[in-house]
Amino acid sequence: MKLVFLHSSDIHGFIFPTDYQEKNSYAAPFGLSRLSSIIKQQRDKYGAENVIVTDSGDCLQGSPLAAYVHESNSDANLKAFADFYNLIEYDVRCLGNHDFNFGLSYLKKYLAYSKATFLNSNLLAEKNDLPAFGQDYIIINKNGIKVGIIGITTQRVPFWEPADHVAGLKFKSAFEQVKQIAAFLRPKVDVLAVLYHGGFEADLHTGTRKEPQTGENEGYRILQEIPDIDVMLTGHQHRRLNIVDHETAIVQPGYRGESIGKIVLDIDQRSKEIKAISTELIDAQNYESDCEINASSLSLEQKAQKWLDQPIAYLDEPALILNADEARIKGSPFINLLQDMQLYFTKADVSATALMSETAQGFNKNVSMRDILLNYPFANQLCIVKVTGKELRNIVEYSLKFLIKDKRGKIMFDPQYRNQLFNFDVFYPLNYEADVLRPVGSRLTKFELNGQPILEQKKYRLAVNNYRAMGGGFYPDYNINKIEKILEKDYVEMFKEFLTKNHPKINLSHNYSFK
Repeated sequence: MKLVFLHSSDIHGFIFPTDYQEKNSYAAPFGLSRLSSIIKQQRDKYGAENVIVTDSGDCLQGSPLAAYVHESNSDANLKAFADFYNLIEYDVRCLGNHDFNFGLSYLKKYLAYSKATFLNSNLLAEKNDLPAFGQDYIIINKNGIKVGIIGITTQRVPFWEPADHVAGLKFKSAFEQVKQIAAFLRPKVDVLAVLYHGGFEADLHTGTRKEPQTGENEGYRILQEIPDIDVMLTGHQHRRLNIVDHETAIVQPGYRGESIGKIVLDIDQRSKEIKAISTELIDAQNYESDCEINASSLSLEQKAQKWLDQPIAYLDEPALILNADEARIKGSPFINLLQDMQLYFTKADVSATALMSETAQGFNKNVSMRDILLNYPFANQLCIVKVTGKELRNIVEYSLKFLIKDKRGKIMFDPQYRNQLFNFDVFYPLNYEADVLRPVGSRLTKFELNGQPILEQKKYRLAVNNYRAMGGGFYPDYNINKIEKILEKDYVEMFKEFLTKNHPKINLSHNYSFK
């Protein structure tokens, strides 16, 4: 018989096939509604009794629709949002790190509206060490085959979230929890799967480590040291993966619902042994939206579109992004605006920011809520971090590792970091120059602030978002103890205030001085 896993992850609130760049445009090649059509077709093909459907989190935050649902403060809207996932009829789900962005009360309310079984074995309640959300594992019987599934989430959530968003919770190592539960569960099941909001810290083929050993991603260690696992259903890194490694089927389906990860196990009905394994990614762009989800969404979507079009501010000159890569390397009016805003609210010495979206276009003269959320889609807070000059140098050097020089001598981004450019920070008003032909970590050739060299032992105040301030992106020398202050306003609130209070004094002509 064939046992089929269909896996989604990191949909980030993109229910419909739209990126919200244009109102009422629904032709984007992604979205939960397209995935629903894939799942229905696959269930018809194999029979629902042979199919297990899973999702590994990051559902509550990331899209303008998700932002509207949260900002509306409406239980009815949150229930309608949860019902989109309920219509899929997932067998099991787990939480992602971004599902904590709006706080525990919001998350718990969402879970109360959700019908799927949630598996989160390493997210424990401090009071009793039991799973705080749902179960730690489940055994599903599919056509006589016992399938055990262990749910885990990256343990780094507390490093990125405000303390009240994780109050009363304990986040344990995904590896340690899988190791413990797998030893207990393996003798009881025919197939053992891990549902993981996390990815791989090393190259799956060579074992070469790709990131610092923080515990954010433990997938490679799980593969190496826990041979009992047959299936790994992963997410978090927004990668497109479908391979068989260490006799384990592995999928990761990208971002925003761009694909479904599919695993087919050919199992001998009598011996229950796995005879063959295949994996693939089924692209959403080849499927129409599910009319059932579309019909259920009409009212909520219309309210969200109206909210997105509300005017926020007017600029004398547009703050545009004409090309994302050029904006990162050469500067752009929108990045200038963002840096000025961070300095305005913090009075820090230096501001650091990344360009958050590959499709962001910046602001025209008339700025709406849609413009703000398309250009800054993350629910971050602004921090003031105290660092020494030496630590600031290390931070800037880390950002420079993203850059290489091609054969024609043009500065460009290293292809291995193409899907991680939201982690490439730029700094203002530092005056800094780099030689990208020099080894990573020693590329800076000029490093000044206000015409003076940065002094190694001197303390500087750095304005940066809380994700980065707590170590997001694997930057060195950030940690919670260096945070002087976390501003209560989120970025949407700051944009509103900054654009309205400072018009027409906003100056977008400068660029950060980086060569």
